Amino acid sequence: MNENESPAVDPHADKYNDPRVVVTRYQVLALVAIVVIGAIVAVASVYARRTKLEKTTEFWGPDVITAIQLGDHVELIPGPGADFKQVELTAFPGLGHLRKALLEQSHYQWTTVEKDSVEALAAEVPAMQNQDSEPEQSPMVVRLEFSDPHYQRVPPALIDVELTSGTVGPADGSQRVKVTDRVRPALRHQLQLLMKVSELRYGQRTEAADAEREENEEKQMDE
Repeated sequence: MNENESPAVDPHADKYNDPRVVVTRYQVLALVAIVVIGAIVAVASVYARRTKLEKTTEFWGPDVITAIQLGDHVELIPGPGADFKQVELTAFPGLGHLRKALLEQSHYQWTTVEKDSVEALAAEVPAMQNQDSEPEQSPMVVRLEFSDPHYQRVPPALIDVELTSGTVGPADGSQRVKVTDRVRPALRHQLQLLMKVSELRYGQRTEAADAEREENEEKQMDE
């Protein structure tokens, strides 16, 4: 560019400092308020979704809570009234829901805590609603074992669950408590589904063993 030439004029220069655009104090305060409210709502949302453990920790104890949270080896064991083969749940897709069902304190009816074992419920006779009605479903107790054999961060935790009443408690029989009416059918459904998985796996193993035995018998006959 020659010295005699004037610099190029920006055709939009008038828009950069438009005197008509005025940012007032109230607009700034409104923007700050929106940001603050958004942050508060976000924090409140995270807090609301966080699993509350105060009462469950008091009931189960910190070691059991940690075992439920971190135990990488989980097994479902039949108890009184249950008829299925013990099954490992470690890779089961719904295991996270099962953990949360046991951890969240709002899933329990804390007024039902009593000093008795869950297994004692299996000895109770189902009540009759009236003379013409069918008796209630017989009690069925299953046991969940959460353990951490690889890292051994906590000892194994054994939890008994009575499916009909939705009663849970430690396997040592020291106390028990009922889950809420909303959680009980979901917990029962999930554990019964796991029992069916166990029966299916056992049936498949039995069929495979029978087929192998028949094949060996045929080979012996051919010889």
